[in-house]
Amino acid sequence: MGATRTAPPGGDPQGDSHYDANYDRLVGLLYEGALQEQPWQGALPALRDLLDADVVSLVLRPPTAHDQGVILNCVRADRGREGEADTLADPNDWQASAYREQFFSLDPFVNLPLDTVVALEDILPDKALTSSDYYLHYLKPIDLFRILGVDTAEPGGMLARLRIARRRSDAHFRQKERDLLTLLTPHLRRAIEIYARLNRTASERDVYAGAVSQLSVATIILNEQGRVLTTNEVVRALLDQADGLSLRDE
Repeated sequence: MGATRTAPPGGDPQGDSHYDANYDRLVGLLYEGALQEQPWQGALPALRDLLDADVVSLVLRPPTAHDQGVILNCVRADRGREGEADTLADPNDWQASAYREQFFSLDPFVNLPLDTVVALEDILPDKALTSSDYYLHYLKPIDLFRILGVDTAEPGGMLARLRIARRRSDAHFRQKERDLLTLLTPHLRRAIEIYARLNRTASERDVYAGAVSQLSVATIILNEQGRVLTTNEVVRALLDQADGLSLRDE
C-alpha cells in the first residue's frame, strides 16, 4: 500500500508550511538517492537543513567487530566544512571512522523498533546519557547530544538506520519534526529496497561475468534496445583481432 500524506497521531506536519513546501522535494530526493553514484548525496543535506540538524547519518550496513560497515554522513557547514555544505562528509573523518572502528559497540541508540521514529531521550534520560562512556568519549568531543532516529528494513534483509543529530545547546526535536520523519519513512524504505536490488543485481552480474570469463566464453550483455552494456575480456580480444567481428554503437 502507498503512503498517504495524512498526519499521524500527535501532530500535523502539514500545519507548518516550511515542512509542507519541502516534503515533496525530500521524497523525490530519497528515491533519486538510490540511483546516485554517491548515494543520497542530495537527500541527506536537504534533510539536515530542513530539520535544522548538525549531522544526518544513514547507516546502510551497521559496523561489527569484523566489518566497518557503510555509513553516509552529512555535516553542517559551520562545523569547519564550509566547502562541503551540500556534500557528504569524508568517510575517513574522525566522527565516522571512530564510530565504525570503536564506538559502535557503545551506542545505546540501535535496534530501534522498525519504522518507528524515536528520540534518544525517549529511551535514555539526559543524566544517564551524560554519564555514559559513549557520550563522554564520542558524542561530547563532536558536540552532539539530541538525536532523532528511525530504523527500516527492505524485504531482502538490508537494514538502514537514519540518525539526525543536534548539539546540546539546540532545541529538542518537536512533534512536527517527528511526524515529518514518520511520513518520510515509507519512502526511505522503498528507496533502500531499490538501492539494495540494484546492488544485488550488479553483484550477481559480476559473479556471472567472472565465472564465464574463467570458461573463456565470449560474453556480450545488451540492454532492451540491443545496445552493448558490458563485454568481457574474451570479446575484447576477439575485437582486437579485427577478423570480421565488430560492434556498432558500443
